[in-house]
Amino acid sequence: MKQDLAIIGGGAAGLCGAVWAARCGTFSRIIILERGPRVGRKLLATGNGRCNLTNRFFAEKNYHGKAPEFTRTAFQRFGLPETLDFFESLGLLFHEEEHGKLYPRSLQAASVLDALRLEAEQLGVETLCDTEVTGIRWDRNGFTLLLNGSEKMDAAFVLMAAGGPASPKLGGTDSGCRLLQSLGHAIVPFLPSVVQLKTDTAPIKPLTGIKFQGTASLYHDGKFLRAESGEVLFTEYGLSGPPVLQLSCTATHLKSPEIALDFFPEYEEKDLLGLLYQRMYARPDTLLENFFLGLLHKRLGQTLLKSAGAYPLSRRADSLTHQELAALCKNLKGWRLPVMGTMGLANAQVTAGGADTAGFDPETLESKLVPGLYACGEVLDIDGDCGGFNLQWAWSSAMLAVTSMAERMG
Repeated sequence: MKQDLAIIGGGAAGLCGAVWAARCGTFSRIIILERGPRVGRKLLATGNGRCNLTNRFFAEKNYHGKAPEFTRTAFQRFGLPETLDFFESLGLLFHEEEHGKLYPRSLQAASVLDALRLEAEQLGVETLCDTEVTGIRWDRNGFTLLLNGSEKMDAAFVLMAAGGPASPKLGGTDSGCRLLQSLGHAIVPFLPSVVQLKTDTAPIKPLTGIKFQGTASLYHDGKFLRAESGEVLFTEYGLSGPPVLQLSCTATHLKSPEIALDFFPEYEEKDLLGLLYQRMYARPDTLLENFFLGLLHKRLGQTLLKSAGAYPLSRRADSLTHQELAALCKNLKGWRLPVMGTMGLANAQVTAGGADTAGFDPETLESKLVPGLYACGEVLDIDGDCGGFNLQWAWSSAMLAVTSMAERMG
């Protein structure tokens, strides 16, 4: 039997679109086609398993791609109030944390997935798991989908919500983009986003596993781009931690950027230099290897001293010269590490790139090439910063696409 709406992909956007479509009352037969063994696997991992649903302060500036302004209509029509109303209607309440991050009050991603899944089921949406759409054809009568290479299914409308290839262990795939490409859509090359950054490892070799609270800033061609604060982690390959994941959303699009680490963001450079002098005068006989005792992790302090040219570490503190203290202060306020790359799509939480938005109408999210075909979420060349922004795009774009279909059906 022909489906009114076939949704390819059972992730965040696909599930939201299914519920929204069922509530419209326009579609009699709605089906989700999910290539994995169950829906929402990636959703369960968001927000460290707590599901950062959205961000109170999301704006166009938080999004990337060839045309971030493509998000404008979706966010204007289905913004924060509409998103919160939607999830409240599913029984969810919210918990807010720093920088406007909103989570389900249960702090369990499973709550969000279950709410969407159960509502879709109750509204009569059919879900087929372990079902990959391997081909798609369109004519004036609608769509014919090839399932698992052999079965066929007809549909009047198709919502492409298959996501991108980031996090393949959680179901990430490029299959949606391949299907869109087969219909004539251009694909912007994939890049990893919300991902750990590789840096020059020689300076940080002794620091693997060490964390610090501070600020990481991104530079390109000597120009400051943005800064993020929080817990930064040194790894065997480079840097991780929330500020680094946030900066990666911009860094992934750049050639040879740099990260500058500020270990004392609460101090101005001149005040920090005064603190170093005070510490030297107060404990003149302290060996340099213990100079940062109580201020920084011991190995981190020692590494920064060596980087500033203050060695051997068996020297006394009162042997530090003005030039060494000034160099040390500069390191403490902006230790530069060249970014050599990222940890790739396998480790990324989000895909940058995807179906070129130029091929879709931003007012409706309908394909300009294939009538009745709509796309939403990560499959499109839109990626957001870390902090709830990517899920907001999933919700808003799914709601706009489905509403546009319903409006077209009249």
